[in-house]
Amino acid sequence: MNCTTFYDGAQLPDEACFAPEQPYDGVAEDSAIEQSKTPHYDLQADLDRRYEREQQALREMTLERLSRYEVTCATVLNEPRPILARGKQVIGSEGNLSLIVGEAKSKKSFLCTAIVGDLMKFPPAEPDNGFNRRPLLTLWLDTEQSELHVRKVARRLSQLAAWPDPELPLPGLKLYALREEPPKERLHILRQAIDAYRPKLVVIDGIADLMHNTNDLEESERLVTELMALSSQYACHILCVLHANPNSDKARGHLGSALQRKAETVLYVHKVGERSVVEPQFCRNEPFDRFAFHIEQRTEEGLPAPCELPDQSPQNELIDLVRQLYGGVIERSVLTTKLQELGDTENNARVKISRAIKRGQLLYDEELKLLRVATS
Repeated sequence: MNCTTFYDGAQLPDEACFAPEQPYDGVAEDSAIEQSKTPHYDLQADLDRRYEREQQALREMTLERLSRYEVTCATVLNEPRPILARGKQVIGSEGNLSLIVGEAKSKKSFLCTAIVGDLMKFPPAEPDNGFNRRPLLTLWLDTEQSELHVRKVARRLSQLAAWPDPELPLPGLKLYALREEPPKERLHILRQAIDAYRPKLVVIDGIADLMHNTNDLEESERLVTELMALSSQYACHILCVLHANPNSDKARGHLGSALQRKAETVLYVHKVGERSVVEPQFCRNEPFDRFAFHIEQRTEEGLPAPCELPDQSPQNELIDLVRQLYGGVIERSVLTTKLQELGDTENNARVKISRAIKRGQLLYDEELKLLRVATS
């Protein structure tokens, strides 16, 4: 074993020998001592804590936002103020939409005139068409007619409201002709007018003209969502007018489907001879009774006036057909085919059957697909 011999004769192994003495570095040794005294820093743990704090803040923000939409049994809400009504039957209230659907030239605009004319009726005159008087500011946007025809609408309203001077603007009415404007501008004008006037009733005669394509699902949903937001934000009722599909009582396009789902009331108008029949197609409230009106030529413009419901002989013939040929019970598809054999188009046949079901003349068993004549 190699050893190192010291001056007193003692020997040590080489591996036990001391290394050459290094110069003393006081700063470095003091720093090492301090580090040994402080806890070890864990970067990952610090990042995890920060992440948890951020997630907790996000959860609290989400809960706060969701709380604005939560409804419980204890939520205090005011009943919406009725805007349109016939007697005790509420058709339209604040913060909601309603829809008038009708065949071409079924007098949808005249129905709007009858509604607004009754609302604005000056006492002591009584409403002509059965709608409750409720003086309020009305905004009316017409997207289809020329200014000349829109002026006729204004004159009809003045006459129905018994305004003493038809040459002066009717108080409480703001009527705009927007046929010349593109869809985007019409919608912009609607927003501006509602914000400026704060009306309680908004009539949009030609809601389809506020968009480019009524069969575009996203565009339809976007428009209906905006209408609902406007009605809620400004506490008004928005009455929309839309054409029905040809030979059908369904509102046109995806827009019609979206409006039917969201509307408080859907009124369906169709012509029977010279009369227009109005039916409650969909109602969130108690349905109003069917009624009819015709156009009286008391003035150059013509005025809507109530009349007797026409004899629904085509429907009576349908019921007689089911009774006589099928004993009062028939499959729906078989009856549709039979009506086509008798000269109806498929759409007309379907509409006739649907109307008979809605009027309670035929009862439909969804499971068996059977139609049965209702007993009186």
